[in-house]
Amino acid sequence: MGIVIFNNVSSADYGILVEHPPGYQIPQRDYEKVHIPGRNGDLVIDSESYQNAPRSYDIAFGNLEKKFAPMANMVSEWLNSASGYARLEDSYEPEYYRLALYQESANIENILFHAGRATINFDCKPQRFLKSGDDLIEINSSVTLRNPTNFKSKPIIKVYGTGAGGFSIGNYNVEITDIPDYLTIDSEIGDVYKDTQNCNRLVSFGNKGFPMFDKGESVIGFTGGITKMEVVPKWWTI
Repeated sequence: MGIVIFNNVSSADYGILVEHPPGYQIPQRDYEKVHIPGRNGDLVIDSESYQNAPRSYDIAFGNLEKKFAPMANMVSEWLNSASGYARLEDSYEPEYYRLALYQESANIENILFHAGRATINFDCKPQRFLKSGDDLIEINSSVTLRNPTNFKSKPIIKVYGTGAGGFSIGNYNVEITDIPDYLTIDSEIGDVYKDTQNCNRLVSFGNKGFPMFDKGESVIGFTGGITKMEVVPKWWTI
């Protein structure tokens, strides 16, 4: 028996158990095929992204001292507790988490008025995020970080200092014209900010755009008015 943690609430808190390990759906790569007459084969236009993938769990619950309807309602409230994507974890892959939506209705089987069984389906973003990728790494001088997966990750970077400065992550270069004590560069959403203040005008990127961690090792260094950096690397795989 296993457990599911959705929107930071565990199925175990409600006496819900997962009956057996879930399967694994490989996300579909997002690309377009174009056929050019007179040319053998198709031209592939690869966007280097993936589509959402489902994740399903067969769950069961029961209590001789409770009636079926209140327990089924409890399951419904848990599954519908989030608006939009929420964190999804389970005991089968404890080192990863996903971002998932619960949208489908579930038919909960009534078992002798004191137990229930159902299959619950989540619509997940394609990434399986490593929990270790959410650890904050403080950088005070040049350092080398190794991406543990084969997929480029989009970090959240907090830069501290005053005046102008620059930093690099591997082949990605960033220049800052004026650091207002600190600012955040979020490569996932493509935004630069300090708290609620937009700071995109203060930052320029090389032709590679917002910094990412390519697979393998990346050297991180900074110059000018930067005194330190904090990096959340956001490692992921599929």
